[in-house]
This record gives sequence, C-alpha cells and structure tokens, in this order.
Amino acid sequence: MMAQAPSRYRTLIADDEQLARARLIKLLSIYPNQIELIGEAQNGLECREMIDRLKPDLLFLDIQMPGINGFEVLQQTSHLPVIIFCTAYDEFALRAFETNSIDYIVKPVKAERIGKSIEKLNLLNQQTGKRELLEMVENYLGQKQKKEITSIPVKLGDRMLFVRIEDVSYFSAEDKYVSIHIKDGKTYLCDLSLKNLEMKLEDSFLRIHRSLLVNTNRIKEFNKHYGSKFIVKMDDINKSRLVSGRAYCEKLKGLMKI
Repeated sequence: MMAQAPSRYRTLIADDEQLARARLIKLLSIYPNQIELIGEAQNGLECREMIDRLKPDLLFLDIQMPGINGFEVLQQTSHLPVIIFCTAYDEFALRAFETNSIDYIVKPVKAERIGKSIEKLNLLNQQTGKRELLEMVENYLGQKQKKEITSIPVKLGDRMLFVRIEDVSYFSAEDKYVSIHIKDGKTYLCDLSLKNLEMKLEDSFLRIHRSLLVNTNRIKEFNKHYGSKFIVKMDDINKSRLVSGRAYCEKLKGLMKI
C-alpha cells in the first residue's frame, strides 16, 4: 500500500548572498503545500548551528560560504536533512551526489528548475513517508561518511581542492591542526580531527600513534624500534619514516601478522 503523503518539509536555506536567499524564498513560496520555511543561514557556521538546533527536513545548501563550506557543514552536523545543493559552480556536482543529495541546482535559480526539485521530492514521497525517507537518507549518509569517502575537501584561498584518499600517505596532528601528507610530497591542512578521520577511514587507514594515521596501502616497510615501537616507512616521494607509539604495538603486529 502506498505510504500516506507527508506533511510539509520544514526547510532551511543556507546561502551567503542575501539576494540569492530572497530569490529562492520567492520561488519556494509557490509550493506552500510542500515547503515550510523555518530559517535562513548566512554562512557555514550559522548553517551548522541552525541544522542541529532546528533539525530541518530539507536543506537548500550553497557550497562556497564563509566560515566553513557546504560539504564541511554536512561533515560536522549531527542532524542530516534531505539536501538540495544550490550553487554557482557546476564542478562540485559529482562530490555533491556522493553525499546522497537529491538534486543539484546551478545558479541563477529559475522557477522551472525549482519545480523539478519539488517533483523529485514528490516522487520520493510516493514510495515512502517523510519520516521513513529522512531515516533512509540519514542512514545512507552515515554509511557513506564512515566507509566510502573517496576525497577530502581542502580550502586553498578562494578555491576548493579535493584530495583523493588513495593519494594520501598519512595524516599527522599537531596542536589543533591536522595535516594531510600526499604521496607527491605536498601537504595540506584539514578541518577534520584525527579521531573523526580514523572513524571514517577505518577500512584502509591505521592509527599508529596518537598523532599519526597512516594509509596501510602505502606502507613500504616496518622496522623494529626500541620500547615496543616500530619505524614505519612509507612509499611517498619523501620516503617518510614514522615512529609508532608504544600503545599501538599490538595493532601493528596484527597488521604484520607477527
């Protein structure tokens, strides 16, 4: 039996441009039976706070915003609504759909394009109720973020670079900062904590020190060190030599099957 049609989606709009928010609000007002606007966010940090506080059903999300970008918002929030990206840049489309968003709109937003997004919501709702839909999206997003991350966004001034996980040699933490060390010797700062990365990359990365998380596919050699430690040699261009922590001895032994 077809699920009962859901009530209106409690909707949050996140965009740093006031005119863009106003235009989107005007276009969404055509759909009062589907959309209930509950707030506007002017930057990434405000968006993250409003998501966790208001727990919207639907989020129209810009990508390039001050503070933190749209992808970082989704990585850091504890509540995951249905997502429709709305941005001036089409090059982020592939990355956006890795988050299981249901649509990707390139600005300037037009009425007929919003209509297609609403049609997608309605099509989903013919198959499942709103609560079930949101649970499905949240569960899927959790799985993607935990086990199937393929790249990490890195801010370089006004640009956004996506570092492929397979190119990462290791992550290192110092004070409040985490660095990404690439096989070609380049290093970038990352906004995720080492603990967060360890949870999301558990299948191919191993914590060998409280401040080191290494790509096991890029380990070239192990050497025993004093005090139940090991020297882990990587296959990157720098031929990095990483010293493991004493507390991680058994994990490394398990990896080496010693």
